Amino acid sequence: MTTTGQPSRGETAADAGGPGLGGSAPDCARAVLDLAGGTASQSQGRGGAQPAGAVGPERPPAGNGAGQAGLRAKPGAGARGDGGVSIRTYLTDGSVARLCDEMTRLTGVPIWLRDSDGRGIIPAEAPALWRSVPGEEAAARAWELLGRAKGVGAELMAVPLRTSVGELGALVLPADWGRDDPTERRALERAVTLLAATAAESVEGQISLSRRVHELDALLRLSSLLVAAGDSGRVLQAALDMALEVLGLEAGSISLMDELSGQVLHRAVRNLSDQWLASMAPLSIDQMLKARALAGEVVVVEDLPNDRRLPDLELVRREGLTSLMATGLVYQGRAMGMIRLYSRRPRVFERSEMDLLKAIAEHAAMVTALQRLRELREQDAAIARQLRLAADVQGRMMPRVLPQSPALDIAAHYRPSYELGGDLYDVFEKHGMGGPIGLVVGDVVGKGVPAALLMSAVRASLRAFIGEEWRLDHVMHKTNLAVRRDTLESEFVTVWCGVIDPKTLELAYCSAGHDPALLLRPRGGGEPEVMELGTDGMALGVSEAERYEVRTCVLRPGDLVLLHTDGLSEAMDYQNRKFGRARVVRVAAQLLRDRPGATSREVIERLMWELRQFAGLRASDDVTIVALRATAGGQAC
Repeated sequence: MTTTGQPSRGETAADAGGPGLGGSAPDCARAVLDLAGGTASQSQGRGGAQPAGAVGPERPPAGNGAGQAGLRAKPGAGARGDGGVSIRTYLTDGSVARLCDEMTRLTGVPIWLRDSDGRGIIPAEAPALWRSVPGEEAAARAWELLGRAKGVGAELMAVPLRTSVGELGALVLPADWGRDDPTERRALERAVTLLAATAAESVEGQISLSRRVHELDALLRLSSLLVAAGDSGRVLQAALDMALEVLGLEAGSISLMDELSGQVLHRAVRNLSDQWLASMAPLSIDQMLKARALAGEVVVVEDLPNDRRLPDLELVRREGLTSLMATGLVYQGRAMGMIRLYSRRPRVFERSEMDLLKAIAEHAAMVTALQRLRELREQDAAIARQLRLAADVQGRMMPRVLPQSPALDIAAHYRPSYELGGDLYDVFEKHGMGGPIGLVVGDVVGKGVPAALLMSAVRASLRAFIGEEWRLDHVMHKTNLAVRRDTLESEFVTVWCGVIDPKTLELAYCSAGHDPALLLRPRGGGEPEVMELGTDGMALGVSEAERYEVRTCVLRPGDLVLLHTDGLSEAMDYQNRKFGRARVVRVAAQLLRDRPGATSREVIERLMWELRQFAGLRASDDVTIVALRATAGGQAC
């Protein structure tokens, strides 16, 4: 016995009561719709796609679930630019084919699944679950389920499975299935149409998911290249190829703008002619498209050959380009270049594709920025090496060993604010041990490399002219002429120069715009007497007509002469207060009161300690100090 409306196993729908299923036509339609809706939501968790003509798929790895309605996309399926599309790509457990069989038994009308190439898809036993057979065989099998033979030349009705990647196949049934009830016919046609739409919708979801996976895979690969990027050109070419592959486009380029010249340079190209690349025509006549792209907007032109905004449509047609999608390579709000992708066939771009191009462009911009930073870092490292070498040379120009004399205690300190400094000092003997000793302290306007170069020239000039004569006014005049001749109007040097005779302690000195030297003379434990040793005279390099004055002074035992540059007196604390020349005098005087026998080195160390306490470790200018104490005396100043 069979239950009314439900055929037993192996029994045809006709045996169970015919197309009416033991009820009216509306009941039949309702049953068909219920069956279509219920089966479409199943998830069997078995099977996989299979090439045409093969018998079912291999069993998938454990844990791989089937998609909706037994449909699942292969990796990469649905990406733009795929070849022929097929329902086989998306089948898993063959439930759509089984649903066709159940509808055949339920309605008494043969219904089968046909692929886009005309082959049929029929259920199979495990582990195959489904197989591809010739279309005639699939039709004959559907008729056999009803216990009838397929008619020769029967007209067919095909309900297509349409998706965004094309028509995958169709649900097929006879156009004339021997019934005249229009209600029943409409119900069945509606049920088959709904089944086809459900299957297509399920496939569309898988296509969309597959596209997203493909896009994420491309971005992941690009990110991996970014991490290991050594050559930005290689990464940009990979980014261009990935964009063309994922978006299904045929040609493109990535161009960067030279920071100095503003010239556009092609760094990655695919399938574009030299003539096209050599053309410097703007993206649009008014350059608005280029401006929008460089601002980070995705610009789309879907009909290039007929877009009158383009300046050379004939060149576009010769190149065979139809559609364009472009955007700027923007990193931290700064435009660095542009990526342009072209299609050689009509193309309407989706928002998701524009978003993907923007993401690829952002990665490419990051690569470009990192490469430029890497190049700058390498340049900085090379410059730093050269600066270290130059600083070493400059350091060797300073006296390594100061002249020694029983009558004099001399010490010096030099600290540049950068690798190279613009301060200079020199202490040297004229005629060897026991001869006159020259003292020079100078400050070149500015800091860094320019100041260091000028300092070297001034030192060399002073040494050369002092070697010829000891007349300090003549030496200073000749040096002034040399500096004036070889420098710009904005470059000048302040210098204090002196010569002391260790035998008589007579000090001759001359100043060219430099702060006077300080003479501190102890007075029996009381406050030292303070005098300034300076002369009138403008800085070197200001005027060729300048003449310099020489004065003399004889030191006493215990006298301290302090020479310094403005890096000491004008140093600032965190409240922008100056260290000041008065503080220099106060610190030195306090040390002489507390320790009358303090050496020149100890005086400098105390001044530097006070400077660090006042200004911290920051250095805004070069600091140079030369200290001289007389240990045997002559006639006082």
